[in-house]
Amino acid sequence: MTVTQSGVAGVLIVEDDRSLAELYAEWLEGTYDVATAYGGAAALERLDSTVDVVLLDRMMPGRSGGEVLETIRASEFDPQVVMVSAVTPDLDVVQMGFDAYLEKPVDAAVLRETLDRMLTRAEYDEKLRELFSLIERQDALEAVKSAEVLRKSEEYQSLTERLEAVQTEVEALLVDLPGEDFRVAVERLQRTVAERTNERRYESLTEDVLDESREATVVVDADGSVVWANEATERLLGVDRDDIHGRDYGAVARERLADVEAGDESLVSLVQDGLSRRADEVEATVHVPADGERTERWLEYRGTAIRTGLYAGGWVEHYHDISIRHRREQYLRALHRATRDLMAADTIDAVAERAVAAATADLEFPYAAVFTRDEATGTLVPTAHEGETPDLDPELPTLSGGDDPVWTTFVGRTEPLDAETHRAHDGADGWLDAAFRDWLLCPLGQQGVFLLAAADGRSLSGARRSLAETWAANTRQALKQAARTRKLLARDRELERRNEQLSRLDRINRLIRSITPAVVSTDTHAEVEAEVCRRVLDVATVRGSWIADVDLSTGATVCRASAGDLDAYLANVPQAGSEPPTAETAPSTPAVPARRAYESESPVSVTDLLTVDPGVWWRDRGLNGGTNSIVAVPIVHESVCFGVVEVHLDQPGGMVEEEVDAFSELGATIGHAIGALRRRDALLTGGSTALTFRIDSESTLSRFVTDVDAPVSATDVSRRDSGTCAVFVTLDLGPDQNPDGIGARTGDHPGVSVIRADPGRVTCVVTLNAESPLQQLISHGAALRDVEVETDSGASVVTVTIPYETGVREYVDAVTEALTGIELVSKRYLSVDWQSEPAVAAAVDSTLTERQRETLRMAFHAGYFDWPRSVRADAVAEELGIVQSTFSQHLRTAERKLLAELFS
Repeated sequence: MTVTQSGVAGVLIVEDDRSLAELYAEWLEGTYDVATAYGGAAALERLDSTVDVVLLDRMMPGRSGGEVLETIRASEFDPQVVMVSAVTPDLDVVQMGFDAYLEKPVDAAVLRETLDRMLTRAEYDEKLRELFSLIERQDALEAVKSAEVLRKSEEYQSLTERLEAVQTEVEALLVDLPGEDFRVAVERLQRTVAERTNERRYESLTEDVLDESREATVVVDADGSVVWANEATERLLGVDRDDIHGRDYGAVARERLADVEAGDESLVSLVQDGLSRRADEVEATVHVPADGERTERWLEYRGTAIRTGLYAGGWVEHYHDISIRHRREQYLRALHRATRDLMAADTIDAVAERAVAAATADLEFPYAAVFTRDEATGTLVPTAHEGETPDLDPELPTLSGGDDPVWTTFVGRTEPLDAETHRAHDGADGWLDAAFRDWLLCPLGQQGVFLLAAADGRSLSGARRSLAETWAANTRQALKQAARTRKLLARDRELERRNEQLSRLDRINRLIRSITPAVVSTDTHAEVEAEVCRRVLDVATVRGSWIADVDLSTGATVCRASAGDLDAYLANVPQAGSEPPTAETAPSTPAVPARRAYESESPVSVTDLLTVDPGVWWRDRGLNGGTNSIVAVPIVHESVCFGVVEVHLDQPGGMVEEEVDAFSELGATIGHAIGALRRRDALLTGGSTALTFRIDSESTLSRFVTDVDAPVSATDVSRRDSGTCAVFVTLDLGPDQNPDGIGARTGDHPGVSVIRADPGRVTCVVTLNAESPLQQLISHGAALRDVEVETDSGASVVTVTIPYETGVREYVDAVTEALTGIELVSKRYLSVDWQSEPAVAAAVDSTLTERQRETLRMAFHAGYFDWPRSVRADAVAEELGIVQSTFSQHLRTAERKLLAELFS
């Protein structure tokens, strides 16, 4: 059925792309009778007399569009054929018999217009259709091929000749042609094919393409007059194209574009330079300021001379709007610069302050604030905030819990929260909505929240929000870096502090280890103290040290030895107790640290002298001399305080606990050395003083002697590791006294045991605790010589020896102060050692351990070395509180050492 018979044209769409074929069908349905074929074979099967126009795809699998076209032309049917293809036409289209050629993509309007034109042509005779077919083929070629290529082409020349011949044949038909076809035919007859094609191309370019372009274009002829400007010129430059048409472009530029900048010069200078020089090409970025008729923009300017054609010698300018790109680049540059500054901040506060400053100044946000978490309290506090105007400065809350959007974003969100979302869900009654029209909260992880906001009717656009999220992410990284840096610095400081402490502690320990052999090699108490003071100066930060003691006769604090620059500090100490004798000193002045350590027998540390009340003599003297802290440790051995080591340091802070403990160990080491010297002097010196004391106080020994009613004499004394003292005594029995009876009585006296019972004599060991008077006499540096108990009064008469260099008065005052009911009975000088063999005694003291010495004494006094033995090994071991194997080991080791001293 034809159009004339039914009134509805039949259109066959031949397209292998099903989606595209269906799209064409959708565009044409309702206007045409549409049929669809998805290949060449199907199209030929569908072809019949009802098809008026065929829309034919050129490139199809199987039969191509060209093959289908040839078959259609050879068939009995003669529809109009419109070739629709993505292939740009080449010279081979000369031999193709299509009526129109459309290059993909094709829109609906073009498709319908082409179909209408084809249907109109269908009413003309064969010659007229041939004319239009030739014209379409020529137009298709001239649109894509240069004139030089067409001039040399024989196919094109043949096409042109055929076109001219057909033109002559159809002149008679022109009067009957309506509308567009008539105009085209008349134009074709009036001018050459090339002229008509150029005219249509120019018209389409200017009216359809360039005028709708977003890029502003101004064309100036050789005389400098504006011949054409598109619509974008008005929008981008703010000039009326009708007003400037035909005017001198230089004058237009001076009049309308004088305020447009182009880098370091103006756009007017660029235009005038281009018009005068007709340079090949001029490029620049121009800034169009905002005024009442135009919006602020950044344009990419390109001016080029016209070398050929109708307007040769003229000038064409193009203005491309790059405002969005320019602002983005500006923001990116600002973002890069701000991020670099942000990452250089080393504290949380500095990062927050730089973040809000860059957000408002560089990134042009109206308001910015950073909330960070206070690690001490866990609250979210406003660390930094800034607005573009002083009026935009709301009071920011400190948050902890609740449903405030800032807090909920911090604890529960990983994505930003905007005002619109919050208001839709929770309403708009919070402080954020009261202060700002629009806002955005960006979580900063564990560091806090970034607030960006706008007021006064403004809002945050999508691009601005994207920029805000980027800047918040950078801030988050900077905060994390600052937090890591802070932790690393704190760790480094702690490690440095600990390393310094360990170094000082190591030096102190080395000092202690070096002092031990040094004091062992000394011969006197004074040498020990002097050596200690000298070696303490090797510790870093120590500027001086001195040994303090208490004068027993006056109670004054005295200096026994010193080293370092402490002369001014120690000027009056020997004549004073707790303080120098000055009139202005208050009675409540605290004692010097050394005196406090002596009295408490525990370390005293003054970490900073500035914390001591002004006016305290040792504080003021210390500060004047460069001392900032003081540590005093007592020199104590076996409950006897031999003095105090007071150390002066030139830095505040004193010593840490480990260092004080190490110095306490030093005090114990010195005390042990001094105690050993005193015992050595008491036992081994060739000259000594024998002191006899009468002690009225009751003791384990006196109670036992009174009970047994027999003469008693002390033969030896042994100190034990537990702090007790074992005294070996012998009881001389009368003829009527039974040793077994004596042994039975020992059960009534704790701490007394019989270790040997011979006819007429019993040997016992009496254990005295640390508080017993006899133990006190020994602990003050004396050697026990004899013990007697007055049978009538029960008082003990004890004779001890002290080294010749030990002051008798000092010793007597010390023991009489420590004990009650004691008095000195006699004093005599011993010119020779009471030991029969000094070498053996020295060997006993220097080579045997305390345990070996105690074992040897117990075995000797118990009669273990008699023949036959008076006691078994297990009995002696039981008395010592050890097993028999251990007893045998200690005994053999002691014997071997003594024999080595005799025979080696």
